[in-house]
Amino acid sequence: MIRLIAVLVALAPLGVWADPPHFSNGGFNFQLQYGPGFWTVDQNKLGEDPGREGLRVGPTNAGLFKDSLQNTHTVSLSAAYNILGHASVGADLTATGWNLFDASRGGGGMVIGKVAWHPLELFFMKKEKRPIGLDASTFFGVGYGIVGGGTAVEGFPNGMDGLLFEWGANVDYFFARYFGLGFFVRGVFLNWEKFYLDFNNRDVPGNTIPLAKPLGGSFWTFGISMTFRAGE
Repeated sequence: MIRLIAVLVALAPLGVWADPPHFSNGGFNFQLQYGPGFWTVDQNKLGEDPGREGLRVGPTNAGLFKDSLQNTHTVSLSAAYNILGHASVGADLTATGWNLFDASRGGGGMVIGKVAWHPLELFFMKKEKRPIGLDASTFFGVGYGIVGGGTAVEGFPNGMDGLLFEWGANVDYFFARYFGLGFFVRGVFLNWEKFYLDFNNRDVPGNTIPLAKPLGGSFWTFGISMTFRAGE
């Protein structure tokens, strides 16, 4: 990714760029992102958690939960308002799923509010317009996520949900004033405290196991993005 940025900057004097956006004017950004997703969960920590209210997950359910999570296709939708080219405020919706057409289907969804910093604007503050259609940002967020699927004890799909924290980065090149392509990486850090023996009946008494400590672990995704700008 660093090499890509260097090549784009080096080619700028050759005049090969399209008319870049007026980044310093701000505006709305809408992104569609696609790539693989990867789960990391500490099975031993989950199985050994003493739980609360006299309930605990135990090694068997912890193993079933970890085995149910699959690394597969992931899609993210993002909307944000950019402030004078320097910062953005917005939200992400990330979804992943597997075995969608059989009994072992599962998936997860994450909704996160975020803020982003666009450091390239610092280098072009004294210019009327950025000479290249290149933008980069790093973002941080907090929100809610839920995942369920696989087959647990007695055939019930298990799951978890709770608080999430997010970090990521984007690099985008705008081929036209209102359209760009780029690359992204996103890490979602799981702060979940509820384990569901039967994901489909989460409100049934005794089905929810509250953890003594948050799960930890993470979900990572990276890939390509399409960005649409509006409202300059």
